[in-house]
Amino acid sequence: MDILSRLFDEMHLQKVQYITVKASGSWQLVQSRQDYLTFIVVISGKVHLCYGNDNNDRQVITANNMMMLTTQGSYACQSAPMVSKLTAKTIMPAHTEGQIGLEIDNTNSGQTNHAQSNHVQDNEAQFIVVRSQFDTDMARPLLSALPASLPPVTQKHSAYNDVVHIGLQFFLLEVSLQRPGKTTMLERLAGMLMIECIREYVEQLEMASGSKDSINHTTDNTLDRTPSWIGHPWQIDDDADHSSENNAISNGDGNGNWLAALKDPYLSNTLYLMHRYPEDAWTLQGLAKASGLSRSGLNERFKQSVGITPLAYLSNYRLRLAARFLRQEQYSISKISELVGYASDHSFSGAFKRRYGQSPSHYRKAHSRKSKP
Repeated sequence: MDILSRLFDEMHLQKVQYITVKASGSWQLVQSRQDYLTFIVVISGKVHLCYGNDNNDRQVITANNMMMLTTQGSYACQSAPMVSKLTAKTIMPAHTEGQIGLEIDNTNSGQTNHAQSNHVQDNEAQFIVVRSQFDTDMARPLLSALPASLPPVTQKHSAYNDVVHIGLQFFLLEVSLQRPGKTTMLERLAGMLMIECIREYVEQLEMASGSKDSINHTTDNTLDRTPSWIGHPWQIDDDADHSSENNAISNGDGNGNWLAALKDPYLSNTLYLMHRYPEDAWTLQGLAKASGLSRSGLNERFKQSVGITPLAYLSNYRLRLAARFLRQEQYSISKISELVGYASDHSFSGAFKRRYGQSPSHYRKAHSRKSKP
């Protein structure tokens, strides 16, 4: 398994929600701030997607294409770049209320209670909105290296187009039936959409410069800075300000380009070893030997791409993995300490408290309370 595949597994997409939409005329669907990965897949027609600060970032999604939003802000799907002030429908509550399909017909002002402009655009579109929860902490390094929306719009025919077409047909078939295992199947399909969006994004970046190294945009002073995803974790206090953590995910402003490391065969192997065997007593020399580099070579190369040293990355990953185990309440704290490579419970507890601001036991209790109704 390659490192990116392992990261996809660790993100643990779950609780997939979806809604199919058929709209015509002048229309707008809005979604307020949400903590999901969102996919807009267009079946026919086109959808104008608005997102970012005050929804000023815009993309046009055409038939048999999709867009993935990694941002946690609000967004709107609409019939044109600018639409009249409609009483906009909200996208996902329709799903939670049991309305899987949503139909909007604003082609005739006499047949709708929406406020209309004098010049209604006859824009018919069919699309599906899919959103999925995910493990935010585990996904942070990957999502911080991505833009708010991807992949870039492309006119070329590639494997991406085929995967989107086949995946869309599969998804529509699955949502139309009530068969055992439907929830799991939808989670797998959402994962497929995510993987394909990221793969197409990386491949287009490579093509834009004609070089396999095109996603490495590090600057001369990268070695002196820390990537944005290294920071304080999500706070346990429900009233705490989470904006800095949300920005680490949503703004994609990591100083080190984590994706660049995936395209480097030496660094990709180093990352894979740390993610696959976090319990091993890794040293810089051991990682360098396993990856085919000298210690100084690995250290310098890793810092240039990722923004921190390999051992700092390993420590951060171990603690994020430990936090995930604690949230899952599957293992004892002593077992978790062993699984993430700490020599003693005491050293693990100290490192965890420095990173998360509380002991492993308090962290587990806090998340256990949150999970209860």
